[in-house]
Amino acid sequence: MVKNLLWAAIASLVLFFSTGVAPASAVELDEATRSIPLDTTGKTATLTTQEVTSGQRLFNLQCTKCHLQGKTKTNNNVSLGLEDLAGAEPSRDNLLALVDYLESPTSYDGEDSLLELHPNITRPDLYPELKNFTKDDLYNIAGYMLIAPRLDQRWGGTIYF
Repeated sequence: MVKNLLWAAIASLVLFFSTGVAPASAVELDEATRSIPLDTTGKTATLTTQEVTSGQRLFNLQCTKCHLQGKTKTNNNVSLGLEDLAGAEPSRDNLLALVDYLESPTSYDGEDSLLELHPNITRPDLYPELKNFTKDDLYNIAGYMLIAPRLDQRWGGTIYF
């Protein structure tokens, strides 16, 4: 038991120092922190702490290769910050839009398909690491991406207050 707790503490420290974001499971997130825009109509969704933690784990496992701390290594002009997500065409600053992107990614201006360039679940032949992702996994990752700026002021390279 003590050995497991020690490994969990070490894993949390490694995650914090590698991403700059404390594991969501390290603290109980309040409802306001877990409440995010569902779509463009003003509806909201409230994730459980477990969903946020799952999303963070999956994001760290598959997305930080290119999006460490919400930045984009392949294009420093576009991050996963809320302003950049809102500026995409179509806007990607809500849960359903981000899930749509993870299923069928497009360029920032919405003009070009990125199915062969950006990891997605539509092309498991190109991205086998995502072939077992469920719709719930996508919701959790997208939810975490929208909550992350509340957990890390430097998420996406922008300071949020």
